[in-house]
Amino acid sequence: MTFKFTLLSCLVTFAIGLLSLFCLKLYNARKFFRQLQSQDLPMPPHHWLLGHLSLAAQITKSLAPYAAGGYIADQVRQRYPDLNAAFYLDVWPFSRPVLAILDPDMMHQLTQQGKEVAKDPGLRTFLQPLTGKEDLVTMEGATWKRWRSIFNPGFSANHITSLIPDMVDKVLVFRDILAGKAQSGELFHLEQLTLKLTIDIIGGAVMDHEFHSQTRHNRMTAALRRQLQWCTMGIEMNPLDNLKNFIRPIVHAYNTSIMNKYLTHELEQRYSSVLDQQHNPGKSVIDLALKAYVDEYPNSNGIPAPFKSAAMAQIKLFIFAGHDTTSTATVFTFHLLYKHPEVLKRLREEHDAVLGPTADVPSRLASKPRLLNQLTYTLASIKEALRIYPTVSTIRNGEPDLHLSGPDGRRFPTENCMIWGDHYSNHHNPRVWDRPEEYLPERWLCAEGDPLYPPKHAWRPFEKGPRNCIGQELALTEIKIILALTIRDFDILDAYAEFDKANGGSMDRKVNRQRAYMVRIGGGGHPADGYPCRARSLA
Repeated sequence: MTFKFTLLSCLVTFAIGLLSLFCLKLYNARKFFRQLQSQDLPMPPHHWLLGHLSLAAQITKSLAPYAAGGYIADQVRQRYPDLNAAFYLDVWPFSRPVLAILDPDMMHQLTQQGKEVAKDPGLRTFLQPLTGKEDLVTMEGATWKRWRSIFNPGFSANHITSLIPDMVDKVLVFRDILAGKAQSGELFHLEQLTLKLTIDIIGGAVMDHEFHSQTRHNRMTAALRRQLQWCTMGIEMNPLDNLKNFIRPIVHAYNTSIMNKYLTHELEQRYSSVLDQQHNPGKSVIDLALKAYVDEYPNSNGIPAPFKSAAMAQIKLFIFAGHDTTSTATVFTFHLLYKHPEVLKRLREEHDAVLGPTADVPSRLASKPRLLNQLTYTLASIKEALRIYPTVSTIRNGEPDLHLSGPDGRRFPTENCMIWGDHYSNHHNPRVWDRPEEYLPERWLCAEGDPLYPPKHAWRPFEKGPRNCIGQELALTEIKIILALTIRDFDILDAYAEFDKANGGSMDRKVNRQRAYMVRIGGGGHPADGYPCRARSLA
């Protein structure tokens, strides 16, 4: 009896302690926002107990299931139009204080000022199961500069041009698969095809390796895709997501083992090939990095563990980042082109003029890859699709001495805050962009002074500044090749109505009146339901 009483007393004391700690943190969290309010800093109406949790719940409920996080800040702006530059959000205990940035000049201050602002710790939480303890996204200072300089040559415009013939071969496989879908007339999910295509392309570009994901199962790429499904930034508002935490480490360990075993073998092969100059054309990103290492340390006996660990981390990062967002951008570019016949017509006319008959395009691009540079309207169409559907945001860590200046001169303190540069809200902000909800590739071809002319610092799908996306040129080149080899051969028609009817869903499931909205999967926004569609051959 005494033992039971003692145990019960301990449990009660422990519970009271936890409750007291929770109440103290709750008080401090809400007090922080009251202090911000006293400085006349912008935020939605703040509740003394719930903070902005009620507003966040209302917005989440109003959006379609699993809508990407970027829509939330834009929904706040729509509800409170005066919050169109920056505002604070209090959603503790799900997150520490958030400073949401919608203004391009404030984003410029954040990413391109002299003092480097560290990435938010949540990014490390997300990426560690993929890359380990170090990668270009979360490295800081001199370490980041060293590794960025090692890999920059592999992503230069000239080097990417040399990779175009190999990319053409992989897109031809994709085109053949589309032809099969068109012949069968079946409903399919376009994202399943583009993910496999872009992961094959990035495998060739980074490692000079053939994953063959489009035509057969590959254990490494399958493990990477599974890993993404289980990655988290540690901010889960859905209780079902929290249940995953119990088995998440086991899943991560299993997938990591598969990826590391596969990539270690490939990395060692690339190293041996670099040493044997006669058999190495030096065409991949990792080849160039290994060559730089061998030139610096010519007498090294094998790959040292630190270099090998860091190189492996970057390979996995490039494969992840190089296929995931590019796939999404490809799907949404197709979607917008086929929803706007006048744009599609002009783009096809440009391909007729620059590339000639469709049958000749593969050989012409292989022999004259710089023809892609003449596809100015095609590039404008891609950039406009990336404006409307930016798949990622930037998240930085606030600091005591870091203040951002708003358009009205107000200074926004960032200490204790997660700074969220939300690209979707910026790209759809009517204070920044003229006719922001319209798909207008012409805005990328008009002269400065035209109302449509893109505002300075405002287009940010690859971020800007010294820490912009290293693979920007590669991604844009990939999408241009995909369009060049498919856009005159097929019509791709979305089949959301048919898909929803077959699955008991509703076409009312929209975000900003769009059924093809972005959902949060892995590292960014993806097309809802994988973009169900049908292909029609134009041959």
